[in-house]
Amino acid sequence: MISHFLHIPFPEKLTDDIWINKWAQVKWLIKKGLVAPKTAE
Repeated sequence: MISHFLHIPFPEKLTDDIWINKWAQVKWLIKKGLVAPKTAE
């Protein structure tokens, strides 16, 4: 998910600081309703 919305080809190669910033961006997108986490059915 993070790589798709933030255009990061290899999120596992990010430094901890950059990963934290990108995760904050994903949480903001979820809060604004622009993306939704996948839920189990």
